[in-house]
Amino acid sequence: MVDTLFLDDWDALTRERDTRFAATLDRIFAYHPFYKDLLARAKLRRRDIKGVADLARLPVTTRRDFLANPHAFILTWPDGPTSDESSVWDVMYTNGSNGAPVPFASTSYDFMNILALNRNMLRLRGAREDDRILNLFPLTRHPHGAFARTMNAAAAFNLPVTAAMPGAPNARQPDIGNGLDKVLDIAQRTRPTILWGVPSYIRELVARADEKCVKLPWVRLVFASLDAFNEGMRADLTAGLRRLGAEDPQVSVSYGASEMQGSMVECVKGAGFHNPAPDQFCFEVVDPDTHRPLEDGEEGLLLLTHLDRRGTVMLRYASGDMGRLTRERCPHCGALTERIIGAPSHHDGFVKVSGRLIDPQALAELLLGTDEVADFQAIVEYEDMVGGVGGGKGRGKTGPRDRLRIRVAPTGTGLAGLSHMLAQRVEAVFEVTPVIEITSAQDPMLAGRGWRVRPLMDLRAKKRR
Repeated sequence: MVDTLFLDDWDALTRERDTRFAATLDRIFAYHPFYKDLLARAKLRRRDIKGVADLARLPVTTRRDFLANPHAFILTWPDGPTSDESSVWDVMYTNGSNGAPVPFASTSYDFMNILALNRNMLRLRGAREDDRILNLFPLTRHPHGAFARTMNAAAAFNLPVTAAMPGAPNARQPDIGNGLDKVLDIAQRTRPTILWGVPSYIRELVARADEKCVKLPWVRLVFASLDAFNEGMRADLTAGLRRLGAEDPQVSVSYGASEMQGSMVECVKGAGFHNPAPDQFCFEVVDPDTHRPLEDGEEGLLLLTHLDRRGTVMLRYASGDMGRLTRERCPHCGALTERIIGAPSHHDGFVKVSGRLIDPQALAELLLGTDEVADFQAIVEYEDMVGGVGGGKGRGKTGPRDRLRIRVAPTGTGLAGLSHMLAQRVEAVFEVTPVIEITSAQDPMLAGRGWRVRPLMDLRAKKRR
């Protein structure tokens, strides 16, 4: 087995990639519903694409293409599920443009790769053979990679893992789903060394432990998976864990994607997000308008290509995120793979509210960067959708009025003046006056949304239909 994370040079890695990509391309040109048609229209034949060096010849695929017909991205096999390459192992879901779940299928062949991917994620993040993981991701209505792949990662690394099952109890199975205090009890009983989940929930768990004078001295790593995360949140988590007795807790942040069924991860703070399986994925950066390939270090549209998949397969796929890449060997861990430098941002992800553009990521950083907010969900809607008044500067004189409503789960009990203070902060930055609603982390809107958080949901399109 070739350890593709630590090869001698890029030539050796490229040879390994081209071997795997060739087998994938053979199947794409023969059996892939979407790409078989797209490549034919582009007048590209199989012999035109010899390896990853020819990726720039392929058209860019957008998230809109995928959402329009996700089933067309699954390889169709003429003889049905007769081998590990064609037998569907599982189907996970990602959010569509209107929040509806979109399937992402993995075959038995893919699942073995997913195990290898998640094992490498743990290697890069510094997991040890004596670690114990506490899975703090909630169950979601539709199967989602966050909960399941955490369990798979532990299996791939042969580590014990406990699913804390946070969230509201299931209506049919009231014993499934645990409140914050029960999760804290589980943490005390299992003595985890790794907390893995959404940082806002981990932050709330740490605050609750502090409030109850409960110690968690075993914790040495926090694996944080969330789009919006800043250094203030990292410092807050590590300081909180130190108060609970942890000697030198470290927070490892990831850049996750359903299209990977895993994440790009840090080996240490500031090292960038490593592609943990360079034999499975290839990343590029291109100009967002012309799709011209950019040099390392230039910011552009991030593209993902599956080099070795058999279920849902994508070529030069743009989820809409912007970032900068480097291919230099990591000076900290020695891995030879692509790394995203800095935090990726969303391309064309701005939402217009009452004539003002709001960057969802900037809104998340503003709210989660405060000591008072553990979690939140922002919603854009028309006032007549829920009643009441709202609005903001720049409102039109005719037609339905926009309303920015933010449901906030605070970190503590000192709520006096919190709504007013947060409303002022948001208005000062975005020139829109929000309606702030104080809730809790157990709010179904927060607890039931899974780990791939969308800070800002726009419900106006539903109203128009």
